[in-house]
Amino acid sequence: MPYPLPGGGTGTDLYVQKDKFHDAFAADVPKSVTDLMAVTQRPLAASVFDEKTTKTAWKTIPSWDLVTTEDHAITPDEQRFMAKRAHAHTIEVNSSHAVAISHPGTVTRLIERAARATSK
Repeated sequence: MPYPLPGGGTGTDLYVQKDKFHDAFAADVPKSVTDLMAVTQRPLAASVFDEKTTKTAWKTIPSWDLVTTEDHAITPDEQRFMAKRAHAHTIEVNSSHAVAISHPGTVTRLIERAARATSK
C-alpha cells in the first residue's frame, strides 16, 4: 500500500496476507489470536530491505538475542548469523516469529538477564 514520504515521493507498506499470517508469522499461537493479529498488524516499510544503517549499536554495547528456531519470517540460521556477528548473549527457543506472544516468560527472563548484566 503506497504512502507519501516527507519531501515528496511515495513509499510502500508491506503486510503479511491475512490468510497466511498464522503459518508465516505465528504458527505456535492459537488461530483465534493470530486472526486478530492479522487484521491489526502494523505495516513494514518496503524500504527497510534497501536502507543502509549508519550506526550499529551492537558494535559498542552488549547485546542479547533470542533465536526462534521455528521462525518462518527470519530463518534461524540468519538469526544465528546476526547474533554471532553482534557477539550477542544468545538463547534459542522453539518458537515462531511471534515469540513475545507464544513465550512471554522466556522473553521476559532474557530481558531481565540483560538488564541485570548492564546495570552493574
